[in-house]
Amino acid sequence: MKRVMALFLVGMLLILARPVLAEEEGGVAANGPHPEFEYIEMDPLTLPIITTKGLTQQISLSVSLEVPFGQKVEYDGFKPRLADAYIQDLYGALGAGFGMMKGNVIDVQQIKQRLTSVTDKVLGPDHKAHDVLLQVVQQRPM
Repeated sequence: MKRVMALFLVGMLLILARPVLAEEEGGVAANGPHPEFEYIEMDPLTLPIITTKGLTQQISLSVSLEVPFGQKVEYDGFKPRLADAYIQDLYGALGAGFGMMKGNVIDVQQIKQRLTSVTDKVLGPDHKAHDVLLQVVQQRPM
């Protein structure tokens, strides 16, 4: 009986100390300030790179948007339009050699700049993404 009571008390102390431990470890207590941004994960995009030689490679991109905290639901409605705009913009550009370095390697910085520009156009002046984040970039020669 004493053992059960001791375990109960230890458990209660851990439960009560949890918010304090979270703050000490850099976490945020339940009633503390919220983060500045939250993230919207887009569905992965797969694009062929077609040049004058035909289909040369295929790329896959995973993109996330960094948006103001508390507005994720509002921005989720833009996901289909953003995916469409990304595909339309990159499809021809990659085939023309834009965003490619020597050896036909993707220039991640140029792709990110292009996606940021497209995102700003689609969202318009009333909705602003803080950043466009590339989570995965893969290339596969064909």
